[in-house]
Amino acid sequence: MNQLNIKVLGLGEGGALAVNKMLAANIGAGKNVEFICVGTDENIMLTSATRRNLFLNRDSATLYQNFSEALSGAHIVFIVGGLGSTAARSAVPIITACAQTLGAATVAFVCRPSVLENLLRKMNADFTLKNLRGKVDTLFELPAEKFFLFRMNQPQVSLAELFDVADEVFFHGVKIFLDMLTDDADLMLCRWGNAAFGYGEGKTAPEAIKSAAKFPMLDAADITAADGIFVSLSSAKTLPLHSVESANNFIRWQMKPDAEFFSRESIDAAKVDKIFAAIICTRKEV
Repeated sequence: MNQLNIKVLGLGEGGALAVNKMLAANIGAGKNVEFICVGTDENIMLTSATRRNLFLNRDSATLYQNFSEALSGAHIVFIVGGLGSTAARSAVPIITACAQTLGAATVAFVCRPSVLENLLRKMNADFTLKNLRGKVDTLFELPAEKFFLFRMNQPQVSLAELFDVADEVFFHGVKIFLDMLTDDADLMLCRWGNAAFGYGEGKTAPEAIKSAAKFPMLDAADITAADGIFVSLSSAKTLPLHSVESANNFIRWQMKPDAEFFSRESIDAAKVDKIFAAIICTRKEV
């Protein structure tokens, strides 16, 4: 089996912040992962922690060449960021075209603008989304309004706080994927269409999976209508078989009879007191 060559592209300010958080946490350690910031704001780009930055203030031919070189050899390309930025609008059509030419699988974690944002950002988002649907293999489209659910106990929530929540969700989304990808046999896990995900923790596997199922970005319909579901459990030590089966059955019993189910357990020494669970629900159409 061949080790996967993975590129993670953070678009605009939001994508750059999310990528910086990933680098600080050393996610993807031991794997062939390169993090790249893409944008128009030189102040943001020059302060990013990535080794490679792609500036968008170039002509289209130069941009395509720069992206082709940056993505060369990639098996999987992750696209991370808000849909409303000029960076996303400019970069997404080039990234998807380059990835398709290279034969790389593409996974996008993107956020639609909130009602608090201006018309230009909403127009950018509509354009960018049209260039993602049908052109990426897996699309996680997150509505910004759902980020308010993470701050329900606060009387007022600023845009900056919503962006912090988005960074955290993007961080975990990419980490979940990177943790489950080991070699080229896992490329099938990146070609699932429309997708939603949730994560949570608990003292037992069933508790953790139930917490993940209640994640604000995951609706009950995402599970019951899914064409495929991937469940990941990680803990500091091997989990009892009955506990794993109980957690898996909690999801299986809610699924369509013809839906595919995948489950994987892993050891993570950092999860001393808790078990971490992740659920990815997918539909074939993008």
